[in-house]
Amino acid sequence: MNHDEHDVPAPKLGTATLVLLALLLLTATTVALAFVALAPALHVAAAMTIAAVKALLVAAFFMHLAREAAATRVVALVSVILLAILMLLVVVDITHLGGG
Repeated sequence: MNHDEHDVPAPKLGTATLVLLALLLLTATTVALAFVALAPALHVAAAMTIAAVKALLVAAFFMHLAREAAATRVVALVSVILLAILMLLVVVDITHLGGG
């Protein structure tokens, strides 16, 4: 299916503002997390989870994934599942090999 620039409208100003505020809050949370004394595995798990949530917000609202065809959303879902597996593997690696 061909998509013109005008097929999918940009997010409304209110929605874009809420997503921006959420992204800023998540960024501040990531920065604040750097000053909290946690095990390395927990730091990595928390930072990667926050990054994944931020990526999901950007993909859903600014890349118009929420309004795409079902097949496109399935591809994105598989990507998120693979990302979660990779995050789990990194946390396991840090815990068992990196002194977590």
